[in-house]
Amino acid sequence: MKKIIGSLLAAFILILLVSSVTQAISTCSGNCCTDSLPSGDPAYTDQQLILTCIPDNWNGQLVVYAHGYTPPQESVLLPFDELKLPDGTNLPDVLASYGFAFATTSYHKNGYAIEQAGNDINSLVTHFKSLVTNGPEKVYLIGSSEGGLIVTMLLEKNYNMYDAGLAICSPIAGMPHQIKYVGDFRVIFDYYFPQIFNFGAADVPANAFQSWDSYVNFITNAMAGDPSSTKNLFKVTRAAVDSHDPSSAVNTALSVLFLNIWGADDLVEVAGGQPYDNRHTWYWGSSSDRKLNARVERIGSDKLALDYVRNFYQPTGKLKRPLVTLHTTLDELVPFDHEIIYSGQVFASGLIKNLTVLPIQRYGHCNFTGQEILGAFELMIKRTNK
Repeated sequence: MKKIIGSLLAAFILILLVSSVTQAISTCSGNCCTDSLPSGDPAYTDQQLILTCIPDNWNGQLVVYAHGYTPPQESVLLPFDELKLPDGTNLPDVLASYGFAFATTSYHKNGYAIEQAGNDINSLVTHFKSLVTNGPEKVYLIGSSEGGLIVTMLLEKNYNMYDAGLAICSPIAGMPHQIKYVGDFRVIFDYYFPQIFNFGAADVPANAFQSWDSYVNFITNAMAGDPSSTKNLFKVTRAAVDSHDPSSAVNTALSVLFLNIWGADDLVEVAGGQPYDNRHTWYWGSSSDRKLNARVERIGSDKLALDYVRNFYQPTGKLKRPLVTLHTTLDELVPFDHEIIYSGQVFASGLIKNLTVLPIQRYGHCNFTGQEILGAFELMIKRTNK
């Protein structure tokens, strides 16, 4: 469902293959139309670009796709490349062959955009209803990575609008947990490889992403030249690696650090402060835990920022619609423990019957076959009609 950025950033950030525009002219090709909708957001003024497809054999049901994280430095674009399944087939075409209508959005903001994306998807569904005489009878959500958390949020908060969802490789335990994972990895990396970044994890410059290519070389060479520190890094962070592929350690480090370097400044801006906190974290598993904890960078969070990421979004587990999740057990970017934590939340709410978790024994973020994705979608439909 996505295109990989660089050979070393396999299965991470998606590059969208359309021209850079902020407002679309309504155009149609076959059964699909592109258009734009205003956001009414004074903070982020781009319009959302939308794609709607209604097949001739429409079965009265709509599938809405929520795309994953896109770097804030990229233009706001429709996620056409994410809509390609691993075998090269186009998701809207596959769904159309079974009679499903399809819609997706660019969101009107990139980067940390859970609040904005949720509003945009709700507006998109309202817009779709204006295009048809009756229906849709059912509305299903599919989301990958950050998009899967958006799906979970909408099923919890706007369950009257949606019938079921599929969350693929998603941080469904919530953004506080995901932010902690990324932040912890960065400060532990800096402890073992202090020569790479000349700024702290709490002070990522807005233009740091411009040096990313250089950082890739520095990180790769540093880890290769210091296997002892690399071993300690992964023992402490417990980040996923493929035991059959030694290069996966570098891929994991680059994937997580990419998100930190490209996204930290945007996260702080959107949240209104620093949401990451490790002041009371005791790191363990290293060759010298006492030394590590005495010298690692300590960062305090801002209450308003932490409140914001809890609002957008910390799931409650009050899942009143069926949700199927698909996740590799060795996901280097969004750890599989998100599934375990969220399952516990749903169980505590007494609604575990609405959650189905599909673990895939494999390394890599969103590393699935087309058959696995479509099989998870079919299971979601069956759970809805049960």
